[in-house]
Amino acid sequence: MSKLKGDTICLAPWISIHNWPDGKTYPCCLWDSNDPVGNLNESSIEEIWNSDKMKQTRLGMLKDEKISSCSRCYEIESTGDYSYRERINRLHGKYENYLNDTNEDGSLDYMNLHLWDLRISNFCNLKCRSCGSELSSSWYQDAKALGVIPEGRKSLISISDKSKFLDDIERHYKCVDEIYFAGGEPLLMPEHYTILDRLIDLGRTDVNIRYSTNFSKLTFGKKHIFDYWKQFNNIELYISVDGVGKIGEYIRKGFDNEIFGQNVKAFRESGIPTTSFGYTVTYGVLNILHLFDMVIDFMKRDFLDYKTFNHLSPTLVFNPITYPPHYDCKFIPDRFKSAFKERLNNYAYELRELGACDGFIKSTLDKFKAIDNFVHSSSYNQEAMDKCVEVTKLIDNLRSESFNEIFPYYNNDYNNLNNNNNV
Repeated sequence: MSKLKGDTICLAPWISIHNWPDGKTYPCCLWDSNDPVGNLNESSIEEIWNSDKMKQTRLGMLKDEKISSCSRCYEIESTGDYSYRERINRLHGKYENYLNDTNEDGSLDYMNLHLWDLRISNFCNLKCRSCGSELSSSWYQDAKALGVIPEGRKSLISISDKSKFLDDIERHYKCVDEIYFAGGEPLLMPEHYTILDRLIDLGRTDVNIRYSTNFSKLTFGKKHIFDYWKQFNNIELYISVDGVGKIGEYIRKGFDNEIFGQNVKAFRESGIPTTSFGYTVTYGVLNILHLFDMVIDFMKRDFLDYKTFNHLSPTLVFNPITYPPHYDCKFIPDRFKSAFKERLNNYAYELRELGACDGFIKSTLDKFKAIDNFVHSSSYNQEAMDKCVEVTKLIDNLRSESFNEIFPYYNNDYNNLNNNNNV
């Protein structure tokens, strides 16, 4: 029986590397960000590969132990949803033999990076409410005003020696199967284009190129991303968006609902083939009750193939916010959890009225049921909601915005988030 069928093991520590702009390094992007396995500004990739934490992780997984820093995948799986751990094992299962090559101390005598998840800088043109200065340069001034910028940090964060880093991964071009570009905003980063140019030069246009992009800008100087994508055989495009209209523009400062729509339309009309295409929605306190209306908006703008849904149609991927905890929607008052479930119970009728086919309705309801399971997986938390109100008010003041003018779901009142009047 395959070891990958277990509930805890993941191939990431054997085939993958993920780094943040400040050099913090992890096996994957869902690993606990407070528990890096090394730092590229202090150690080489090779040294991090067999760091004490990496070795302990491999040994723990081989013993079928749950790894505390992998809790996000375990939590997602507990709701019945599909986790990143499961994805990695399914797509990269041919490397299962690497498990048998693990030394007694958890080290590996070789390093073949088949999966890259590189965040070389934090350059980004948006400042989303659930993000921060570590992953968005646009957040710097707000973070400084809030007093949460470490001493000496600049707005733009990047690996201290990017040239050396790019040199270090050079030998892995021959074995890489998948590269995941996220942000910051990858379509605005020069290193992203450097890597694509190198893949083209080496004839590695077969590599699976996967994106999480806010899709706000499609050009970089004279380069247009469509011209690059036409040269690759396997593009997985996931457009990151957390809301539409005024709510989308509130949650993601700098997001322009009209420009976003124009860019999605341009891509849909470009004819560029993809192996996978969809929209990634990070959901939390601010948008949990907006998700239903968001899907309907996408249908009305023809962002989704809701009338002729099949396995090649654009999909929706919903990821819960678990950090910072004050945006975790598990902690909202029970009456709003009930409101979510009540709308879910009637949502099939809404979708059908708009002309959605059975396949689209089933797919959408399955995803919303997983969200409902997540929302109900913990109890209302007064402390978290107090913090949510506090932080939201502070950011509102900095950005001259108003929660109380944007969110009808909460009766346009902060105080509806943090009272004890639960039902």
